[in-house]
Amino acid sequence: MAGLPGSGKTTGGLALAAALGAAVVDLDTATNPLLAVIAELTGAGTDMDHPALQGTVRDARYATVLDVAAENAALGRDVVVIAPFTREATDADAWGSLRRRLAPVPARLVWVAVPTAVAQARRSARGLVRDLKGTPVPADAALARVGGAPVVPHLLMDGSADTQSEVRRVIAAAGPAEHELDG
Repeated sequence: MAGLPGSGKTTGGLALAAALGAAVVDLDTATNPLLAVIAELTGAGTDMDHPALQGTVRDARYATVLDVAAENAALGRDVVVIAPFTREATDADAWGSLRRRLAPVPARLVWVAVPTAVAQARRSARGLVRDLKGTPVPADAALARVGGAPVVPHLLMDGSADTQSEVRRVIAAAGPAEHELDG
């Protein structure tokens, strides 16, 4: 479950997991406590876009959630991973690498989208320190370069529509796991 901050990916991801009886691995839940310590140690403070928290730290956060997802999948559990996945959505090679990492379990990208104004209003309303800058997140620029949508095969979820209706629609569109999206 992927999308920009404020798109509704956590709400949609939790609802999808409940409907599927799937495990949930959320990037923020699994890694933010450690990220806060790293931010303090590196001098990044509350700036989650600080260069010290990109690159290697970003890669380690994603490796953590993908490893937890793979362990659950190996036990036969469906898993919904909730994270922005901007790099993977905007770079076919990065998406291919993620899919290979999770193989033989099929990976599907569900992209949660809302108008920018809705995402900004949600970020402002939730009042989290990481949202206080009020400026577009770096992911906005990455998506703008590719026309505002993922460049890899994906299912689209409308983060401003009724969540349960969207979950049912996405499940129906996904079909059986053995018929995963090519790409």
